Amino acid sequence: MINYILNKYGYECIRKKKNPSFKSHLFNLLNQYPIDLVIDAGANHGQFGSLLRSIGYQGEILSFEPTQKSFEILSKVSSCDKNWKIYSLGLGDKKTSKSINVFESSDFNSLLKPSNIGKIAFKSKLKKIHTESIHIETLNGILKTYPLKGKRIFLKMDTQGYDLNVFKGANHYYSNISCLLTEISLQSIYMNMPDYHETISFYESKGFSVSGLYPVSRQRDGSVIEMDCFMINTKLKQR
Repeated sequence: MINYILNKYGYECIRKKKNPSFKSHLFNLLNQYPIDLVIDAGANHGQFGSLLRSIGYQGEILSFEPTQKSFEILSKVSSCDKNWKIYSLGLGDKKTSKSINVFESSDFNSLLKPSNIGKIAFKSKLKKIHTESIHIETLNGILKTYPLKGKRIFLKMDTQGYDLNVFKGANHYYSNISCLLTEISLQSIYMNMPDYHETISFYESKGFSVSGLYPVSRQRDGSVIEMDCFMINTKLKQR
């Protein structure tokens, strides 16, 4: 009867362990592995950090957001949380400075230029406003003075086509990363970004295995453009 009523109104009842939602899957991983440090690359307005707190995660969060306006909002969102540290930096595979494209929708801000697919699928959201000069560091550099002994890291990346660069810049610490969350592209919305074959193959070559896939956006015909991809470090044991 409950399922009948839910289906009638466009909902369904699922088992969190067997068929978890994005939120439930995140909750499960945080507890199974057990995570005590989350690195949030491409924090935007702090949505992921806020989600973590809403599902009960009380450990450390290190959030990185390079664009000025988004960082100001992130600062306000995280200001009362002593375990949430924020950095006005981008992350990549080498220390450098670059120009980032700032778009109408800030969660699309990217170091890369939109592709034709992106311009068609996200016409208004990818309307360019201006560019900003940002500083980019590597996680190797950030974490070398950080007390990591015994820490289990969840690495979340949402850098609009630059996730692999962020991951490559953390190669000294792969053994500390228990889980990661990355956005993979089935239809590239930015120019010169790696596709999902290249992306998943590289993570797998470093010992990570897909744990969950969740569509982020679709074309009007239903084909998937991008997916959130959870991966686990198969070399590490869960709780």
